[in-house]
Amino acid sequence: MILFFGPPGSGKSVQGQLLVERNGWAWLSTGELFRKSTDPEVLARLASGELIDDALTNKVLADALGKIGNVPHIVLDGYPRNTDQAKWLIEHLESQNRRVSAIIVFQVPEEELTKRLAGRGRDEDNLDVIKRRLEIYHEQTRPVLDFFKSENMPLTIIDGVGEVAEIHERIQAAVEQLDLV
Repeated sequence: MILFFGPPGSGKSVQGQLLVERNGWAWLSTGELFRKSTDPEVLARLASGELIDDALTNKVLADALGKIGNVPHIVLDGYPRNTDQAKWLIEHLESQNRRVSAIIVFQVPEEELTKRLAGRGRDEDNLDVIKRRLEIYHEQTRPVLDFFKSENMPLTIIDGVGEVAEIHERIQAAVEQLDLV
């Protein structure tokens, strides 16, 4: 499994889809799974910018992982969002005879993130919600990187600014350097 890690608007979904298309892998996005949800609680949390609770997130992810066949790699976008989820993921993957092969970390300046998010046209992407989502990322999600470092997980930092194709080539080169292709 390859984790795509970065703040909202850093390009994880676009780049994840490009990577799986190019390499014949599978892509899972918790954000996409939630946006397709009809659960009123999930939809209300999305509209406010708050995170979905861990138990529900883990259940949705476990169900989605269970439906994926035997592909060489799964690119996971938008998860884990906190260290409890990171611990759950490692344990769950071990029970499924899978592991995290790489963590691709997207670095994008906050001004660029705000511009990208405001330009997507999603209901949840108004400026107040964008600001809150970035605060949550820095408070809860960013510390997950320290956890991964403490677990000696393979982290690769990617400059997430530039043309989509240019960023994609950086990511492809990184996964090739990690012998994942």
